[in-house]
Amino acid sequence: MQWQQKILSCVDPEEPVSLTQELIRIPSFLWHESRIGHWIADWMAARGFAVTLQEVPLPHLPHHPTGVTHQAIGVLKGTGEAPSLMLCGHTDTSDWQGRPFREEAWRHDPFGGVIEEGKLFGLGALNMKAGVASILSAADALRRSGLERRGDLVVACVVAETGGGVGAVHLIESGLRPHSCIVTEAGNLDVGLISVGYVQGKVRVTGEFKHRVPYVNPIEQITKVIHAFSPAYQPIAPGGWLRFAPHPLLPGFPRMAVRNLEHFQESTTLTFDLRIIPGMSEESVREDMTRLLDQLAAADPTFRYELLIPQSSQQPNMPAQPATAPESPLARAVVESHLTVTGTLPEVGAGHRIGATADSCHFKGAGIECVEYGPGFIPVWPMVDECIETRQIVAATQVLALAAAKLVGATTAP
Repeated sequence: MQWQQKILSCVDPEEPVSLTQELIRIPSFLWHESRIGHWIADWMAARGFAVTLQEVPLPHLPHHPTGVTHQAIGVLKGTGEAPSLMLCGHTDTSDWQGRPFREEAWRHDPFGGVIEEGKLFGLGALNMKAGVASILSAADALRRSGLERRGDLVVACVVAETGGGVGAVHLIESGLRPHSCIVTEAGNLDVGLISVGYVQGKVRVTGEFKHRVPYVNPIEQITKVIHAFSPAYQPIAPGGWLRFAPHPLLPGFPRMAVRNLEHFQESTTLTFDLRIIPGMSEESVREDMTRLLDQLAAADPTFRYELLIPQSSQQPNMPAQPATAPESPLARAVVESHLTVTGTLPEVGAGHRIGATADSCHFKGAGIECVEYGPGFIPVWPMVDECIETRQIVAATQVLALAAAKLVGATTAP
């Protein structure tokens, strides 16, 4: 088709790769994303996007240097005759006490953006600066094509996905409601119709702090909680302490793990991460966990606990939302565009990211139809020497440009 050829001719294969390198060279740890937000805003403004730089408050971080972080939203206006589409990626990268995971073991500079044997290395290469570069480059290719957009194309580079999707929630609360959305998490170019959600929280056990005499040791008490939970990220069997109906697209879930233990004097606190499926909610998990902990307390009068869900009132959990229909125009557009670019059909369903969450859960909750599609294969997470194949960055950009054109009605050659 002439419009497809026009758009693909406007995708410079070097641009999304070099743009990923530029983004990697700007550190953007969770909650500290203003610098990259401003940089992206300037990049879009220079190319004619209508740009909004949103200030996202961080009231739960009293020691944050500014108390806010910033995210960039760009819009290419359409004529209003077709539904709008949002391409979304998050700018935060994971950190461990302010540095990359096991930084001493990296062979490449985490902020260098080095390319070696077809792979681009750097913190955020997978999660998810390549995805952000893809949506920026795809949208700009559509702009350069000169094709008339009947619907608006929104490019949202949001903060704090790994902090519970705080940036996505803020975007929704700002009033932005595109008709549909593609979230570019690292999905190995699979079309993700569904993600798990998560409920994260804490169980605090109170005991005593004594020496040389018998006492109620909270460290020993917390082991009862650990044993009552399932082994780390092993499938939880139905019919036990946790209520759920298995989901056909998410086999082996829900799952959970103990993520941290903290002890001080008479209290020990356990942090948990429970990956949930549709039909489960924060409230249902709270009820199930309370029932389990009450059973432990009934068996041992010295067992005293406090359940905290979520971990922080300002850091939301990720809800589990129903799957997007594979026959929806959104899913079909991505599948067909992938076939055009690669010559093969993508995997459709939970895909490579099964067990992972995404901002799509918040968008779906606001009535915005979503799929996940992005570059990058994740063999294990977290990663030393995080990297991504450059060919996937290019392919994702081409697919997203074609899908965006279909969805905003830009399919008439000038």
